[in-house]
Amino acid sequence: MDTDWHPFVTARAWPNAQISEAFEQWEPKHVADLVQGPGVVSGAYFHAVISGVPEAFTGSGTIMAYYTAREVDGLFAFLQSQVFADAVAEGEQWFGGFHPTDWEDITGNIYVVDSVERRADGSAHPELTFWQRFEVPEERLAEFDAWAAAHARALAAAGGVERVRTFSAVREGCPLPYYYSRGNRMVAADAGSLDALIAPEVRAAVGDSLRWDLELEYVKRDVYRHLYHHDSGHGGEY
Repeated sequence: MDTDWHPFVTARAWPNAQISEAFEQWEPKHVADLVQGPGVVSGAYFHAVISGVPEAFTGSGTIMAYYTAREVDGLFAFLQSQVFADAVAEGEQWFGGFHPTDWEDITGNIYVVDSVERRADGSAHPELTFWQRFEVPEERLAEFDAWAAAHARALAAAGGVERVRTFSAVREGCPLPYYYSRGNRMVAADAGSLDALIAPEVRAAVGDSLRWDLELEYVKRDVYRHLYHHDSGHGGEY
């Protein structure tokens, strides 16, 4: 699927109890507004799964959203647009109501797809996705990328896993350095059920991944459940 290769900009956060209910009522409008911006193909919203999963599968924050584009320049056009500026200005009402996520109120990244392992047809927006994010120093990128390619194949071989992708973070050219949060590499495994993501084959692959927790300064893992998404009416034109 072409959408397998779409880059995206993502943000993660943890609304506190005082704003959580009102924030969740507001967020669908926020996503719908943002996908009207130039360059955007689709926007999706997720909740972190924080029960029924191993401790190693829980990271930081409780919510995640991403916005896809056909290419990185489309994401840059989106982030510099008036639509984006207006939506962010409206969202400022919630500032001060978030618990820190990775020592920031909101963290974000732009990710480009490096590889795709697809085992089943499926939506561009998975029902569940398991993200493993790593901050890898320059001198270890070649070693890590070789490991990540093999790790992705191991995850994709697990029954019930529909798609596995590897990603690199964009660290140059972004008009908003806010999206330079830690996590310059990511492996994401998608499935239609939680059981598939915590199956023995996946746990075994994650067991191998845990060695990086002992070697890198930043590793986070999160399972996210898709709540809703909105598609743009222009298919990513900008």
